[in-house]
Amino acid sequence: MRVCTRLVAVWLLFSVALVTGQAPALAPPERIADGVALYRLNDSGLLSPPGPVAVQALRLDPRKVTLEIRRGGAAEPARETVEAIAARRPGAIAVVNGGFFSLETGNPTAFLKIGGEVVKGTSRARGAVGIIDERGVTKLLFDRVTVATRSGRPEYTPRLGSSPKEWARAPHAVGGAGLLILNGRELTEWQEERISAGFDTTRHPRTLIGVDAQSAIWLITVDGRNPALSLGMSFTELKRLSRRLGLRTSLNLDGGGSTTMAVSGKIVNHPSDPGGPRKVSDGILVVPRTR
Repeated sequence: MRVCTRLVAVWLLFSVALVTGQAPALAPPERIADGVALYRLNDSGLLSPPGPVAVQALRLDPRKVTLEIRRGGAAEPARETVEAIAARRPGAIAVVNGGFFSLETGNPTAFLKIGGEVVKGTSRARGAVGIIDERGVTKLLFDRVTVATRSGRPEYTPRLGSSPKEWARAPHAVGGAGLLILNGRELTEWQEERISAGFDTTRHPRTLIGVDAQSAIWLITVDGRNPALSLGMSFTELKRLSRRLGLRTSLNLDGGGSTTMAVSGKIVNHPSDPGGPRKVSDGILVVPRTR
């Protein structure tokens, strides 16, 4: 009878999680700062077939912190490691790499907007994220969007229901490659994003940004290309990870050798480039909210 009671209790907890959208229980996180917690996952069942994996996931309280995007150094090629980018921003708590870029020039090759200025537009309707402040709360805007500049003014064309006005008022935004989940709905094709063949099905190191059912923001890195430590993830596995964390929306950012997370000035993941952390074009910074 006692065993049956325990089974019923477990089932009820699982059912509540499904109904409320809450993530399954995770190992206790490391508290980094007020409103910033770092979770680490190494569940081989996140991969199919199972295999070694290492995930670092920052959960951010949007009332306590906000996000900024900053470029790498001014010298050509305009690239820096994410720690160097964060070091130039007083008070930065954490940072991950952001958008796609040219290794030769350091110039962004996807949509990038910093401080209200469009650094790079795009004719490809790839997944993107915008950062908005609403009455002291950081909110993220997701869609597939093209950005054209005519007469010096950017024109935003979202494809999945967001407003061009919202993208216009977002001071920071960055494009990715693979909008995985949007408002609870898993996306299964990326033809419109014009992603190269095999990019979604091959395991790579990945960087992910998303939002859960409680409006918390998540910045996530998945290590890869290291068979002893972590194999990386495909898009299907990234969606499985997103569900494990309770994300209702998630976007794949630049990955591979670029995938890096630094917390309190120290790298906490395992970048895959043999030479160490890659110098990147831009980073997404976590900073304390001042108002």
